[in-house]
Amino acid sequence: MTAEDTQLAIRKFLKKLGINSQNQLHKFIDSHPDVNELNVSVKISVNDEDLLALDDKVKVTK
Repeated sequence: MTAEDTQLAIRKFLKKLGINSQNQLHKFIDSHPDVNELNVSVKISVNDEDLLALDDKVKVTK
């Protein structure tokens, strides 16, 4: 596998992660119409090493 293949595989993984997480968040909002704010956390680990942790609050507008 070349470096370009690795980069492409990582981009595909991140795209899939983005699409799937967006879908799940929309489902959660639809299932919880009383929610006004989302506390969202994402942690990415590779080979048991934590690489990235993101926390955010998202205001839900309807």
